[in-house]
Amino acid sequence: MHCFLYADTIILLRIPVLEIFLVLVALGILFIAFMVLSAVLVKVDIRDIYPTNKNRKDTREIKIGFFSDSHGIGCLRSSKWIARHFIEKHCDVVLFGGDCVHHRNIHISDTRLLTELSALLKEKNIDLIAVRGNHDWKLEKPDYEKMGVLLLDDAWQELPGSMKIAVCGIKDSERANRPWGKIPSAFSSFDGFRLVLVHNPDYTYELPDRSNSNEEDLPFDYMLCGHLHGGQVHLPGNLEFRIFREDRIAREEGILAGEFRFRGYKGFISKGVGCGFLPIRLFARPEIHILKFHI
Repeated sequence: MHCFLYADTIILLRIPVLEIFLVLVALGILFIAFMVLSAVLVKVDIRDIYPTNKNRKDTREIKIGFFSDSHGIGCLRSSKWIARHFIEKHCDVVLFGGDCVHHRNIHISDTRLLTELSALLKEKNIDLIAVRGNHDWKLEKPDYEKMGVLLLDDAWQELPGSMKIAVCGIKDSERANRPWGKIPSAFSSFDGFRLVLVHNPDYTYELPDRSNSNEEDLPFDYMLCGHLHGGQVHLPGNLEFRIFREDRIAREEGILAGEFRFRGYKGFISKGVGCGFLPIRLFARPEIHILKFHI
């Protein structure tokens, strides 16, 4: 009698345990599916940016398309999809914030997106300008020329048009102790709006602290960056940076994405359009940007 009761008890206990296990497996699959879906659903971020203290009524507008961190096969949206949004929104120029390479050794898949995108933009007379990311250290200037992309490697370019605007690209490298590029003096003295394009926002630590300076004393007016992916798999308290990554501005200041002001410098950080490792995202949707600068 006791044996039968004991056997029945074991059977009754086993059924809930099995059900709980199956529920947990199903929830795990749904969670992974959610992260993959988040990596696919690229957000089109459209925003107005007022980079100076100039009276807003006196400003003129330029539309700049911006994206970063495609990582080759890590980008789950096509070049046609990306180009369509930049073209439909009448961007005057498109800037890429680095990391088109996904592999250690360069594959065709790494350069395909920028190659196709630049061709589509050129049909509408829109230039594509880029800087290197820390993954792009094996790419040479001729590689960017083959992609139809203008590489700014510690160099600057005045944009065509009636507004005086110049873009300066700061190079990056894979090495941990980065030999950061320098802002050319001719760019700093440019008599117009000065936009810096640099892959990693930690570049601000390499610049003098201008927290108490006037806008006129700064070497540039605004900075565009990528690299951080918004954490990509974003955990409470920025744990992904506190445990796994060493990016200072994220770890020490909690600055991961969007508009920021730090050490006297104003800028914007993209969460990136691709994924750096597995094609997953959590609370950090990939994005491209149409930035309407009022200057």
